[in-house]
Amino acid sequence: MSRFDSIIARLDRMLFAQPFEGRLAERYAMQARPAFGDLDDRLLDALADQLADATTLLDVGCGPATFARRAAERFPHLHVLAIDPSRDFARPHTSFQVARARGEALPLGDGTVDVAMCLSSIRYVRDQATTLRELRRVVRPGGRLAIVELDPVASRSRIEAHAERLGSPWLRHAFGPLLLRTASKIERIEAIARAAGWHRAALRDDPVQPVYVLELD
Repeated sequence: MSRFDSIIARLDRMLFAQPFEGRLAERYAMQARPAFGDLDDRLLDALADQLADATTLLDVGCGPATFARRAAERFPHLHVLAIDPSRDFARPHTSFQVARARGEALPLGDGTVDVAMCLSSIRYVRDQATTLRELRRVVRPGGRLAIVELDPVASRSRIEAHAERLGSPWLRHAFGPLLLRTASKIERIEAIARAAGWHRAALRDDPVQPVYVLELD
């Protein structure tokens, strides 16, 4: 790990590797998460072939469960399980199952998940390596994991597409230098995933949002 990557990892642990609770959870749900726009649908479109034959979809670090809710609407045959360590986000929902848990200790049996999603959440876990090993344990052989994260080298147009939708002036100003530029590059996340037993199945940039989509199997 380079010195810069080490600094970024320490910054993530200090600023982001804590559950969103109380007012922080409310601000994220109301002001930050909506800035992703229709990203959920594009992700579901890309995973449609896997989801059509799947039984279980796991959303790790679900936040306000926007993705889980949309997945349950579009694929009603799926058992959707949303997991988050925050008591404010891990609340019961009528159309999918919710559990309060950390990515480092998933409350699931081995090989019980067909498709897993980490949407802007892998940077928020305290131990990325342990979380990716846990995901490797619960996702069945032949299953799929999608990691969607902010891309620190995203184009200006994609950065602006996200920032202009954020719900406060402070967030709009802080998004680029604080949240985006300090995010882990794909090379670092993929190296941790590879050490946990994952292999790259696909890698692409979202055409609108400043995120990369890393699919692993």
